[in-house]
Amino acid sequence: MGDIVRRKWMTMMDAHAGTVEAVYGGPVGLVWEILAGEDVEQGTSGLAERAGLGERTRVLALLPGTGGGVRRLVRECGATVIGLVAVPQVADEAVRRIEEAGQIDFQQGNALDMPFDDEVFDAVWGEDAWCYVTDRDRMIREVFRVLKPGGTLAFTDWVETGPMSNDEWHTRATFGIFPHFETIESYAVLLERNGFRIVDGGEVLDSPIRQIAGIHERLEHNRDMIAGLFGEGAYDDTLQALGLWERAAGRGLVGRGWLVARKP
Repeated sequence: MGDIVRRKWMTMMDAHAGTVEAVYGGPVGLVWEILAGEDVEQGTSGLAERAGLGERTRVLALLPGTGGGVRRLVRECGATVIGLVAVPQVADEAVRRIEEAGQIDFQQGNALDMPFDDEVFDAVWGEDAWCYVTDRDRMIREVFRVLKPGGTLAFTDWVETGPMSNDEWHTRATFGIFPHFETIESYAVLLERNGFRIVDGGEVLDSPIRQIAGIHERLEHNRDMIAGLFGEGAYDDTLQALGLWERAAGRGLVGRGWLVARKP
């Protein structure tokens, strides 16, 4: 089934997707899935409630990774979910997992040119992945297009919560794999510019430092297994990346935000 999905949806997210695939399509991506693929933030239930998701809701999960978050969404809300995944390897793994879990469909496709008709979804859902997308204006226009009138957009994402210098942004030692971070306020402007009405938003209360520390603890606990499967280099690269996140979060530069918006 994974090969069928790969052949049918062999398009990339956008020009920046090469970086995403380089990071998450290799050993470091597999390590990350072991550490965090099922580590769903506990605020998912609250955001789903704010968005009004339920058993009759048809949801597009946009760039959901291997789907740990949306599997929880299905369990807790009973929504019908289609996940649109950018990276072939991740799409295959998501499909493998739904063969075990059921009730969800995943497709590989382009977030900037979605393979869906107009006005087919009741809601679009995102969790902490849109920070990789270069042309967010175009993505949001596509989200608006595929939502039904009155439909809901609800998402979390990593956002800038404190000022970072150009050196911090543009060196390989910091956030080189991201095109840029939005703030909660700039996300609101982006949504309104593309026709949405903001319903609510704010910072995710769960500490990003605590979240990253939990991943760090699991990384160290699984060191021998990860190094044995993927090599010392993959372990060291993942450890370095986590260290960057920890330092930035500790300085109050990055955190997580959420927004709920509606299509008129």
